[in-house]
Formats: sequence, C-alpha cells, structure tokens
Amino acid sequence: MLEALHPFLNLHTLIWLFPIVFIFHDLEEIITIESSMAAKDNYPKTNFVKRTLRMREKLGSTAAQLAVSATWILLIISFTTVMTAHLSTNGGSFLLFTAILNLFVLQAIMHIVQTIMFKSYTPGIITSLFLLIPYCIITYYFLVEYGQLDWHLIFTSLPVSLIMILVFLVGNLLGRYFIR
Repeated sequence: MLEALHPFLNLHTLIWLFPIVFIFHDLEEIITIESSMAAKDNYPKTNFVKRTLRMREKLGSTAAQLAVSATWILLIISFTTVMTAHLSTNGGSFLLFTAILNLFVLQAIMHIVQTIMFKSYTPGIITSLFLLIPYCIITYYFLVEYGQLDWHLIFTSLPVSLIMILVFLVGNLLGRYFIR
C-alpha cells in the first residue's frame, strides 16, 4: 500500500517535511491550550487527569509559554533536519532524526491517551491523528525501504530519545522563565 507513495515522496522530502509537520502540530497545541486549561473543571476527576493538568501547569499552560517551548524545539528539529538532509547524501547516520521521530510517535500516543482519559478534546489530538501518525508511519517505512533503519538503529535511538526529552524540556523551562 505504501509503495503507491513512491512517485510522490522520497526520503529526502520526508526529512525536509519534519519541521513542517512539527509546526502544524504545535500550532494546534498553541492555539487551543488556553481554552483547554480553562475547561479543566469539566474534565473527569481521575488521578491521571489531575496529574496531567498539574504537569501542564508546571511545564507552561499559556499559549505564550508553549510558543517559547515550541521555538526551542523547532530550533533543534531544524538543526537535525539540516544535518540529516546533508549527511544522508554522504552516508551519514539517521540516529538523531530517528530519536526525535520516536518522540513524535510518543507524543501522538500521549495525545490519544489523554483524549481517552479526559473524555474530551485535548490540544494536539487532531494533528496527531491526521498528521503525526501518518507522517511517522510513512517516514519509518521509507527509512526501512532506503536501508537506513534497522533494529540496531531503533534500539540505539531509544536512549537518545530519552535524552532528547530532557533537551526539549529546557524549552518548557525557558517558556516559564521568559513568560510569567
């Protein structure tokens, strides 16, 4: 089925789509975060929901704070994109690209779980379902198809993904520091 995409896409195009997909996803979150936080009294009173709302407030729950965080992450994703696009033509590694792609999948799964647990719309769910997940599936497929992704790279990328979570959290701290 995904073979049908070959005339329209290639791995190089998917690499360059990486920051664009991120921007569209984060714009949905930025646009809807404040109305979502304002509706927090309407959410179920489960421990999961309470912890998630507390975490949102600690990491930044305003559009401006989220925008600062998104800018930080976009810088890192853009750097990764440029380096991957450049190095991929010279036989370079896809380690950092794959590590961040793993986080895209984790992010999408988190949005799905939150939407189920909140029993309501959560910021980012629409682009997770219709943009992030399809992009990740197609990109993983092309990485395998082009011989750039194997089990060794997947397992090697997992600890890097964990480190990248910490790097991305710096953006949340910057948002809280600069926007109060």
